[in-house]
Amino acid sequence: MATFSKSIPHSCYEIGHTWEPSCLVSFYQITRGALDEAFKIYAPLYVIAAILRRRKLEYYVYKLFPEILQSASFLTANGGLYIAFFCILRRLFGKFYFLNPGFLSALPASYLAILIERKSRRGLLTIYMANLIPFK
Repeated sequence: MATFSKSIPHSCYEIGHTWEPSCLVSFYQITRGALDEAFKIYAPLYVIAAILRRRKLEYYVYKLFPEILQSASFLTANGGLYIAFFCILRRLFGKFYFLNPGFLSALPASYLAILIERKSRRGLLTIYMANLIPFK
């Protein structure tokens, strides 16, 4: 229990975003990078799934891009909000504690990101996000 109360005497620049001293600029850079990677992941995934399911032309014209955009927004929000909460909690508490950099930053970021995703996928994503937490 003594470990939880010990602080880590470093700034978010020294631990979280070492390439950029500004929290706002690093938030923008991570969000931009997450958006690029999210489209690289979800665009081929949804196109291949649509081809394998033999969707009609109507689906490709009206529904495919909004579905890709929604899932990419989920992944982008998860990445961007993590670093945002990382810096916000550091500023609120004045320093890092044992749970700040990982769990307390990831929990609200993941929750808000899951709210962006389609309702039909939220349950699976919640289980997936929960499995990322290492329990000992």
